[in-house]
Amino acid sequence: MKNSRQFVQLKFLLIASIAILSSCKKDKTTTTTSIINATLPAPISNIVSQSMIDSLKAAGADIHEGTTPPILNGIFLMHPDSCIYDNSPGHFTGQLFDDYKFRFSGQNNSLYTITVEQKNVVSGILNSTPVKSYISGSGNDFSVFLLRTITPSGIVVQQFNVLSGTIVATGIQNFKNTLYIRSKQGDPTNIIAPAGTVRVFVTGAPGIATTSGSF
Repeated sequence: MKNSRQFVQLKFLLIASIAILSSCKKDKTTTTTSIINATLPAPISNIVSQSMIDSLKAAGADIHEGTTPPILNGIFLMHPDSCIYDNSPGHFTGQLFDDYKFRFSGQNNSLYTITVEQKNVVSGILNSTPVKSYISGSGNDFSVFLLRTITPSGIVVQQFNVLSGTIVATGIQNFKNTLYIRSKQGDPTNIIAPAGTVRVFVTGAPGIATTSGSF
């Protein structure tokens, strides 16, 4: 009888141990799945491929995924405007460019749309209005995806800009403007940087695009 009781006790301990291990494994799987399932809103996924996202991340772009972006309305100054990555033949990495102001308005977190205006502070010239502009993110982190078709020197160019950062009291921390040239037509001598070009621009030493009262 003693041996029988010991067998029952051992059997009970074995069953309990399996249950605990199974529970731990389930929790680990759930956590991993929730990280993997961080995603971009559908309107962005419809115009941006995963290969493009991977290329931008590899170049140093910040892609803040999520479907609960913070409210971004306001005007922000990018000063100084420094290029930290450029894979084009121009090799502008390390060079400074003209300051820019960005005005965000009309954000709609149901449609993930946002109006974006971009102006060269030195020349006063406004960039062309994006064909599409969507926002993703969560908490205070955001990424805005802009799709434009431009025709410099008569060359049709389709380009993306991804504007990313973290909203703080004084502006946007770690503000980045990443350019991606998706395609172009009729430019055999590469007057314009070739398709596949990625350039990453960051705001100055403090890393903050400060708020501005005027555009």
